[in-house]
Amino acid sequence: MNKKILIAFAMLIVMATTSLGQTRNYVPERDDYTFKTRVCATADDEGQCFIADSVVTTVTDKMGHSFTLVSTTQPLDTLYWTGFGEIREDDINFDGTYDLMICLGPTNSFGGFTYDGYVWDNAEHKFVRVEKFDEILDPEFFPDKNQILGTFRIDNHYWYSLYEWQNGKLVLIEETQTDDNMLDN
Repeated sequence: MNKKILIAFAMLIVMATTSLGQTRNYVPERDDYTFKTRVCATADDEGQCFIADSVVTTVTDKMGHSFTLVSTTQPLDTLYWTGFGEIREDDINFDGTYDLMICLGPTNSFGGFTYDGYVWDNAEHKFVRVEKFDEILDPEFFPDKNQILGTFRIDNHYWYSLYEWQNGKLVLIEETQTDDNMLDN
């Protein structure tokens, strides 16, 4: 009986050691991650509305390791406005790998949303925040041109901002205003 217990104990030690070795050598890949967001809001003095202030995104790999990303939202009433914390996985830098976009809320009633953008860095095996991505309103992607178009609208007046990826950085290359929707042409 003691011999069986010793063998079982030895097998447990081998399995635990093997498991620890796998955890220590684990390098996460892009597809290993899952995401969960939580919108943080502050109530007004009467408790009539809840103003969004941030989105906390928990990023977890398949081994259970987690870290958080904190994004500052549009300061809007979460009972009236929607979209806060929604996650989109798009290839925002056109390298063939899905990146992460976290919705910061709408810019107005015409539905232009803003996002925090995080690109997957394959060499570092992590997500890296794209500076000023949150300034691109309602982004539309043009991978064949390596560009992202941002659009903002009030009534029939449109503002367009064209960004381009240059040497791994997102650069604003053109801004225009018009009373016509350029995208309908």
